[in-house]
Amino acid sequence: MEPNNTYEQEIDLKDLMFAVLYKWRPIILAAVVLAVILGGYRAVSAYRSQNDTQTVEKAQKDYEAAVELYEKNRANCEREIENLKKSIEDQQEYLEKSELMNMSPYDVWVAQTVLFVKTDYQIMPDMVYQNLNFTDTILTTYQTSLTNLEFLETVADEIGMDERYLEELVSVTISGNLLTIVVKGDTEAHAKEIMDAMLEGVDDAKRQIRTSIGNHTVSEVSSSVGSLVDLNLQDTQKQQSDRLTSLNDSLESKQDELDAMTEPAKPSTSTMAAIKGGIKYAVLGGVLGAFMVVFFVCVVFLMSDKLYSAKELKNRYRVKILGTLPASSKKLFAVDAWLRKMEGRAGSGTDASVEYGLIAANISNYAGDVRSLMVAGTADAKMISQVVSGLESRLAGVKITAGGNVLRDEQALRQLPECDGVVLVEQCSHSLYTDVALEIEKAKDLNKTVVGCVVFE
Repeated sequence: MEPNNTYEQEIDLKDLMFAVLYKWRPIILAAVVLAVILGGYRAVSAYRSQNDTQTVEKAQKDYEAAVELYEKNRANCEREIENLKKSIEDQQEYLEKSELMNMSPYDVWVAQTVLFVKTDYQIMPDMVYQNLNFTDTILTTYQTSLTNLEFLETVADEIGMDERYLEELVSVTISGNLLTIVVKGDTEAHAKEIMDAMLEGVDDAKRQIRTSIGNHTVSEVSSSVGSLVDLNLQDTQKQQSDRLTSLNDSLESKQDELDAMTEPAKPSTSTMAAIKGGIKYAVLGGVLGAFMVVFFVCVVFLMSDKLYSAKELKNRYRVKILGTLPASSKKLFAVDAWLRKMEGRAGSGTDASVEYGLIAANISNYAGDVRSLMVAGTADAKMISQVVSGLESRLAGVKITAGGNVLRDEQALRQLPECDGVVLVEQCSHSLYTDVALEIEKAKDLNKTVVGCVVFE
């Protein structure tokens, strides 16, 4: 039987896991030792520092500074939250009550009136000094009178609106001697109503301006009312809606920031605090100690050439597994016995007579015309003798010889040519994969049949 030289070793995670679990004793020991060391060191150092006057004073000052900063940050955050809530309420009210925000951009009614303001100003030909021209002053005064808060509040009361919502519907502009009044409304009647109130304001302002500034006349050039599409209004409405969303997002963010704030813990000088600190470090030390051992076991498992399981031997060299036997007859600790049972290994309670009967049956099935067998391998000599004793009475007509280790035993190597077949006996955690490969190679070179392998686990 030829070794499988093309075999590519793969990591069996199940084997690796059990290899780690079998080391539960050193894992627990390392965890306990490191837990005691780190936890004890932390508890002792904490207790000493807590009773040091300078350390206590410094801790108290740091605590007071941290509390002051915490209270300041919390107050600022709470103030910003209140401001944001007020802004959200105002913005919601504005979006609900503003006529401009609830107006359809595709059906905006606009009333426009253009007024011509004429004064008695004339240019005096050939005169160095000219009369003062108050036209611009008069126009500006009209514009101011029609847009000041007092006038808009009066108009808003007349038409049943809030002054701040009326202000965004009215526009008064100046161009040359022309005074243009533009009013927006959700309906034609409403636009006309606001325009009529604005024109009444022009009449009221006219008397005052004539008295305070100068004589002039105001005549209507044009007046119109119509519906139009205002896409700029659509953009304005979207901006105001987005502003409400942004305010809500800011409020949520600030609330999360406030909730995440934790008041600084007061420095403790009690023995219990030192014990708690020691427990935390003990847990950390236990985890670290266990991890170190697990890491070491994994490295050894991956780097080791020692036989771990009969399954791996079969996969590597395609050798038939005749049977498995427990390597020790000693009663195992309950945890180890449970792990071996979980993994499927032979336990200390295995009936040897039954197992040897199965091994003998397998040899009879696989040996063919072989009439002389040499039992050899890298397992302990006592194990090889044990296998020979167990098979002699069960294989009638087959000569069985205890050969030992054909790699290091001269007598066993000389006996190898005299037999027809070889039964290998290997021991987990003792035999090496490279030695098994050499044993199979030697048998092949002498044209001997490797019937199979008995593995002590």
